[in-house]
Amino acid sequence: MPLGPSDQLESREPPLALLAVLGQGIVYLSTVLLARQLHVDGFDDYVVASAVFMLMATVAPLGSEKYALRALPVYFERKDWARARGYLRFSLRRVTAVSLLLAAAGVAWALWPGATLTDSARPSVAVAALGVPVGALVHFGLEALTALGRKVAALAIFRVAVPATALACIGLLLALRVELSATLAVACWGPAWLLGLVLMMLAGRRSLPLALRHAVPLDETPHWRVESRPFFVYRMALGLLGQSGLIAMAWLQAPAAAIGAYAAAAGTAGLATVLATATNRAYGRRLSILLERGDHPGVLRLRRERLRWLLPALGLFLGICFVFGRDILEMFRPAFADAGTTALHILAVGASVSVLLSLAPTYLKYKRRKQATYITVACAALLQTLLLILLVPPLSATGAATAHAVSMCGMYGAFAWLAQRELKVVKAG
Repeated sequence: MPLGPSDQLESREPPLALLAVLGQGIVYLSTVLLARQLHVDGFDDYVVASAVFMLMATVAPLGSEKYALRALPVYFERKDWARARGYLRFSLRRVTAVSLLLAAAGVAWALWPGATLTDSARPSVAVAALGVPVGALVHFGLEALTALGRKVAALAIFRVAVPATALACIGLLLALRVELSATLAVACWGPAWLLGLVLMMLAGRRSLPLALRHAVPLDETPHWRVESRPFFVYRMALGLLGQSGLIAMAWLQAPAAAIGAYAAAAGTAGLATVLATATNRAYGRRLSILLERGDHPGVLRLRRERLRWLLPALGLFLGICFVFGRDILEMFRPAFADAGTTALHILAVGASVSVLLSLAPTYLKYKRRKQATYITVACAALLQTLLLILLVPPLSATGAATAHAVSMCGMYGAFAWLAQRELKVVKAG
């Protein structure tokens, strides 16, 4: 069966990268607005609560959302509707149960007197934890809709509709002259995630084949738990690597201005990351089908297709960050420019290298190279932890950025080398 229109990035579809950049631009605008409206300590509380939320929402699916991109396209290719429906039911139950437990644990930790949080940050973290169940389901919906072939709708909901709703709520509070706090800013994401969940459910209902709706679900829970484990380990590692810089700076009591500057620099560098996360879902779906068919030359063509547009985009991004980096950070707060410009340069380079090589771990997970995945992410997490402890006290934001960039570049470099070696073995065979 040839790849259909839903398996390709066709010109008649809105480019996924542009949708991702638009969504990240909305998030960026919200962050700039909050940095200007909240005092320095309040913005510090907001970014720490946001980091805690993202880490819990990443962990909650236990890898079942990423494995959906591997399993569901294959089930659809085989017209195995019973397994497809069974996997959807298994995943939804798993995400709901784990996210509720994490939300309860997060609220309890925020309210616990012994928690390493400032008194002003406690309500923000508690409110962020309450939103984890809905946010985790939306994260799963993003991957499931992409696996169903609705990658544009999934990205539009997740990257555009959700942050636009949060920004609208923040704007409404400002228009009503409500004094904005970190807790209220975090709470503005609640209606946004709820709307995202409703839209995901509506899009999912329209996307499910009729045969799948009437199929008797086949339960292979033990198999799916084992197969999704490498995806969970990788996602958890990415969550820790991505958010541990902010959390470590708060734990090591870095200055609030340095934490805010690092958050602004990381948000700017994140514009490159969304280029990969947005398009890799579509490429991941196609990669799953190509591997199912044994079309390894097609895998190489897919990689070349991706690099043709990604290399110029990353070059433009790096040029903007190095030339206008200081001006960009001054949009948040003038104080962030001094504390965060060097951090922005380091994070931009690290993000670009990571984006360039980010399809390699997907290939290794699809080929079930579990041991290689576990060892690589464990080494990266250990390296970043050690570097954070050593570099944050003397260098603050620059130290956190260095720790993140070094560990990420090392991890993705190792993944790329392993994937290239695997491809050579397959080609020789």
